[in-house]
Amino acid sequence: MKALLQPILSGFLALTLGLGFWWFTAPQSQGESSSTTLAQWANASALSPWASVGGCGAGGSGGGGGDGIQWVGQGVSGGLVNLEVLPRFGAGQNFSSLSIPMRVSFKPSWNMDLGISVPFVSKSGEVQYRSNQSPNDRTTGGTGDISTDFTMNLGPSAQYGITLGLSLPTGQYDIQRGPDAGKEYLPGSLQKGSGLYGSSLALSYSRDVDNGIWIYNVSYSMPFNSHWISGKNEFMASALSAYQNVDSRRFYYDWKFYGENDLGDYTPPSLSFATHYGYRGVPGMVHSFGLAMSAPLGVAWIRSEKVGQYDPRPDPDHKAWSVALVYGAEFSRDDFPVFVAFSLPIHDKSNAPGANEYDPKPMSKWDGPDWKDVAQQWVAALGFKTSFW
Repeated sequence: MKALLQPILSGFLALTLGLGFWWFTAPQSQGESSSTTLAQWANASALSPWASVGGCGAGGSGGGGGDGIQWVGQGVSGGLVNLEVLPRFGAGQNFSSLSIPMRVSFKPSWNMDLGISVPFVSKSGEVQYRSNQSPNDRTTGGTGDISTDFTMNLGPSAQYGITLGLSLPTGQYDIQRGPDAGKEYLPGSLQKGSGLYGSSLALSYSRDVDNGIWIYNVSYSMPFNSHWISGKNEFMASALSAYQNVDSRRFYYDWKFYGENDLGDYTPPSLSFATHYGYRGVPGMVHSFGLAMSAPLGVAWIRSEKVGQYDPRPDPDHKAWSVALVYGAEFSRDDFPVFVAFSLPIHDKSNAPGANEYDPKPMSKWDGPDWKDVAQQWVAALGFKTSFW
């Protein structure tokens, strides 16, 4: 019960702070009463060109994912409460995934957007923990980590944007497979959640050009962990009971200001940059072309696959950098726009561990593209937006 209560309380705290920030910064001109309707503020966004451009803008999706896909277009206009559903299907040589994030957003004012996203995920992949073991195909599915975001647009045409994001560890991350006598944890890539809180800061800038727009985004993400209610690792009474009373901050802590979950997976902070060009010279459509780049600021670590054993090690599949080439097209309608996109991920070649598998140095090395994997991975997205009011 405590493990479920803590993410909810943390999310409520973040939401309260966001609403409080809006309360003190909501625009009110001289003589304007506090009863001014939110609909008036929402309609004011129509005065800005491309007021519903995707990304960190008023009608955006809160920024793109690691695949670089980002809604670029007119979006939906005139509503206070909007719904965006943008399913993504990704496939590689030995894995596939389907993510269906449902994002509900609310406009406290014409230049602000407060949203919550609930993702439903399905993942399949080949699992081989060690080179001397036989690979197995595994599948998982369910609700992932819920996230919230708050965006404020600034400037005479809302061309500048700042977005604060927070994800909650609501998705399961201790899924096991195998016979009762030898169950093993699935790797983090096949888990429904991360077991971590995630904070992010994104800055955006958009520039209008003839029949189009340029959008630039830069973002920083910082995962962390907390058990400020229980003060200890959530598996101390179950899978990690053998580590009780061990004097270690990995097992007894209130806060971890770094991205290590309670099973030993470590997610480093990351920095990403993306640029998109949207072309609306075709009536009723917006074509977009994008380039996204990201790099973790450290080496990721993975848990031990053995249940009951706490033995993390550097991830042999760690990617030091990744790039995505993106094409998107919005079929523009005021009340129900549709968006389709394709992404081609490119990443550096992974380095095998050295004689000491706990040494992260080989994985931290930057290499050229993994040409054998280029065009072997892809992501496709198809979704819509609509407004309730």
